[in-house]
Amino acid sequence: MPFIRILLTGIAKLLSKVFSMATLTFFGRIPTQDSSIISFMGIASLYWLYIAASVLFPDLAEMFIPFIPDDETLIRIISIALAILLPLSVGFASTKIENRDKDFSFVKQLLMGFPYSFILGSLSMLLVVIIPLLKLPSLLKMHRQEQFAIMIRKGKYDKVLDEITSILKDYDLHVSIHDPKKPVWYCFVVLSFVLEHIFNKKISKKMNYINVEIDNETVEVTIHATDISILGPKNEVLQVKHILSEELKPEHLFFSWDDSVQQIEDEINQLNHKVEKGESFEWDKLQDITARLRRSSLENEDWNAIRRQIYKLERDYYQITK
Repeated sequence: MPFIRILLTGIAKLLSKVFSMATLTFFGRIPTQDSSIISFMGIASLYWLYIAASVLFPDLAEMFIPFIPDDETLIRIISIALAILLPLSVGFASTKIENRDKDFSFVKQLLMGFPYSFILGSLSMLLVVIIPLLKLPSLLKMHRQEQFAIMIRKGKYDKVLDEITSILKDYDLHVSIHDPKKPVWYCFVVLSFVLEHIFNKKISKKMNYINVEIDNETVEVTIHATDISILGPKNEVLQVKHILSEELKPEHLFFSWDDSVQQIEDEINQLNHKVEKGESFEWDKLQDITARLRRSSLENEDWNAIRRQIYKLERDYYQITK
């Protein structure tokens, strides 16, 4: 019995890792204020697919709807009701997203739950099939995956790609850029469509891989509009992440999705431009930015990413004023 329990625990952890890797490949790290809502939308959409199937095949309903009566007519009625209510609940959940423009049509967003449910449900099933197959070598090698939650500024994707490539080359690392495999890219484009409508933000459909050769190992850096993902052996992955953490600048991207925090990042960027020109600025301005960031509701890693930019700004400020 203990052996079976250990085996089941191992399988559960493996499935969790597979689904996590699949989700991160497409979505990146969702804004922390909205992660629970997005998770609900994904689970409800996946469940909706099975409910929709049980409308056509009532025998399936017993597997997916608990305590359902053994009556085919009632089964169809309940299945049809759930097939309508679940997408509406998905649409309603999308109206509660924090990081979206508040100027939207409630009724339209409610009805958008139907395409959301179909797309998210269908692709959620594909996620755990396509991505594990493509990432199987990495899974077998127990590679590590690290993320940067970002939002690339409109029209700046190519500049961010060039900046990351240049940073890595400056550390004498060999890099090569590759396009994603077609199945991954198609899924990514469709999911980007959903994210655009959920968050009411224009999202670039570009996606590239950068292979980084470091200490005779290969690290894969995936870049798309809302995420930088680093996959490979643990030590090398952390080394690449530390390099990018130190060197990435907020000129062409945001380190948060939250609109109020993005305003803070814009102000940091403006002060950076002043320092680069050798100009000083009022120290109170930087203290105000720091205080506002402290009051934000960011998770620790997102907060640290922006706080690092303030530390760099403080360092550069002292260099021009000493």
